[in-house]
Amino acid sequence: MAQTPTVSVQSAAPLTTAGRTRQTFGEWFNRFVASDPGLTRLRTAVQIVVSVAAVILAEWIFARVAHPLTISGDSATAAMENRAAGVMGMMAGAMVVMVSSFAGPMFGSIRDGLLGLALLPCAMFVGVVAGLALEHVKVVALIVMVAALGGAGFLRRFGAWGFVLGQGLFMGNFLGFFLARLTDVSGIGWIAAELAIGGAVAIVAQLVLFYPSRWSAVQRLRSSFLGRADGVAAATVDVLDHPNTQRLRVRQHRKLIRLNETALMIDAQLAENPRLPVGTTAAEIHGHVFNAELALANAARFARSIAISQVPDRIRDQVREAMVAIGHRDGDVIERLGCRLRERLRDDAVRTSVSDDVLVVLHRFATSVSDYGRVVSAIGRQRFEPYWERLKAHDVPEQERFEASVALVAGWLPGSSAVSATASKEKAAQSVTARLDPSVRAGIQMTVAAAISVVVGTLISHDRFYWAVLATFVTFMGANNAAEQVRKGAFRVIGTVLGVIVGAILAHLVGENVPLSIAVILVSLFIGIYMMRISYAFFAMSITILVAQLYVQLAEFSADLLEMRVVETLVGAAAAVVTVIFVLPLRTSRVVRVATREFLDAMSAMVSATARVVREDEDYHRLESASRDLDVAFQALEAATSPSRAMLRVPGTFGGVKQQWWAAANAAHSYARDLVADARWCDGVDGVSGERLDEAARAMNSSIAELSEGLSEHRSRRVYVRSASKFERVAAVLDDHGRLTPRQLVLRDLQLIDGALAAIAASAEIEVQAVDTAVASR
Repeated sequence: MAQTPTVSVQSAAPLTTAGRTRQTFGEWFNRFVASDPGLTRLRTAVQIVVSVAAVILAEWIFARVAHPLTISGDSATAAMENRAAGVMGMMAGAMVVMVSSFAGPMFGSIRDGLLGLALLPCAMFVGVVAGLALEHVKVVALIVMVAALGGAGFLRRFGAWGFVLGQGLFMGNFLGFFLARLTDVSGIGWIAAELAIGGAVAIVAQLVLFYPSRWSAVQRLRSSFLGRADGVAAATVDVLDHPNTQRLRVRQHRKLIRLNETALMIDAQLAENPRLPVGTTAAEIHGHVFNAELALANAARFARSIAISQVPDRIRDQVREAMVAIGHRDGDVIERLGCRLRERLRDDAVRTSVSDDVLVVLHRFATSVSDYGRVVSAIGRQRFEPYWERLKAHDVPEQERFEASVALVAGWLPGSSAVSATASKEKAAQSVTARLDPSVRAGIQMTVAAAISVVVGTLISHDRFYWAVLATFVTFMGANNAAEQVRKGAFRVIGTVLGVIVGAILAHLVGENVPLSIAVILVSLFIGIYMMRISYAFFAMSITILVAQLYVQLAEFSADLLEMRVVETLVGAAAAVVTVIFVLPLRTSRVVRVATREFLDAMSAMVSATARVVREDEDYHRLESASRDLDVAFQALEAATSPSRAMLRVPGTFGGVKQQWWAAANAAHSYARDLVADARWCDGVDGVSGERLDEAARAMNSSIAELSEGLSEHRSRRVYVRSASKFERVAAVLDDHGRLTPRQLVLRDLQLIDGALAAIAASAEIEVQAVDTAVASR
């Protein structure tokens, strides 16, 4: 038979040098956009750097006009003190705008955000007053610093408001120790003015830089989504070319997780009344993104299976060609390639050359490719209105508002915060740890760690101990459990060591050149903040470089000073790590168990929704919603296991949880994505077969409930009973011709999910039984 012609996805003409340059630039730009969903990291870094630059300028003008905290005279000492006063004023303002930049996105409304930012300099002022007033009562001053640090933990109970108040009190108290060398409480009026300037700049920055950009978040996130889709396609092509390279398979899987992350972020932004493409609704955008992610994720996983299967070379070439076309975003070409592959699979010669299981995978791959081509074409036809139109008032009717399965925290998915909070509040059966609200646990741990860092830090250096306390403070910020806190403490030390080396070099090169010093500070700050989510070590390094430049301007820089900062940072990080390990520890295994239970609950809801869609022909959107809930739970599980998987990449266990646990959860999530895709086209199962399907779904949910209870660490014996055979019996009696009908595929997906959940049960050392075995044992 003549070979079916293929569709070319590249121009036949050779690329010119300019064309290759444009293509290379486009590829790198797509990678850049894909690496930063919605350009959130870039926007945050730019906002903070611009705000810091603006506040430095404002504080400099204020110092030139008002001469705060200055002394009269023409002596060198007076000049040095006055220079120090100006530098410290800039530092105070910069601290306000930096904390404000992180706090602003935490508030749900513009009104609350502006009130919160106005509260921050007030809280810092109280902390500064306490630091200055207690300057000569050292013991009391240290106790107050410990209380301020512990209070920041307790105040987490009040969300964004507590964050602002706690951060403000501690950072203000920290600043008071610095300012004590320049003034006492008599200069508090000048300090209040400098803090107010910082607060004003922070508010203006939020209004000018941050809030308008929130309206266009969906447009930026959609670009990141398509960029990450291109990355998935490229990684899949690599897997097809090198099927036995495990590193490439793991890389493809990570890219799929990031694609899912971006899709969830788009959903969350759609719920915040953003600007949308002309003539569309939030629900329509959600549908396009959901369908695109589902189709591409399934196509990528099927291609991974095809890569290690026995298939004819011409079929393998068509699979690869389809993935290359996906990377070029031509929806019409992608759809045609999917259809032509399906046609090729009808050829008897092809059907007899592969096994039934491989034929199923090939058909599902072709269908997924066609589906992706259709939705990419739809996305490509959408156009966003011009920027000046987005500035107009935009109200969405109540009936068109979109409800997302997840809400963002400071522009990102919440990670493990919710499951860590649940784990903290629960009483583990085999632990003496009491049930504690996360804020109470954090408050106690931070107080103990602060006491250790103050005592040990003071013994090392009576004047520089506050670096140890600051290291303790930041180790707890943004970390939700012991594993995250240990990792952050390690990165803090690593970044500080690197910062000392780079900071010393830059300090000698820059010297006392103020404009160049400010430029170094701003550049290092930008790099540190932009790279912070990749590794906290970058931020710690940038702050150390900033400190080195600060001490140069204060005429206090020395190699011994930077060495002391490393030692004090090591003390503070170690105090935090020791505390979270031995004082009310919230261990990884406990958090992972809670995250897995929530994943199982979402899976159970999805099984029930599938049964209703297939049995009763209910609205498919309910299954779609259940799938998104499952995605949210999976992302929380991924975040909960991430620190341990990053620090221990060897077979065995991490944090008391077997690594096979994570692999089985991955498999269950993947099979669930197949289930959603197949259920869409399912004709329905009724009569006796429908009743048996209901029975099988109930049995599966009963087993899931048993597994979930077993993960609660109750002492009673739990058994996971396999239900795959029940679904197989339903499939056997259906009058379908072949195994490629949607009904058969749905039943196959449910059997695979059951197998993955059984693997989780085995990893959790919960007994697994087949249906016949379970019946016989009764």
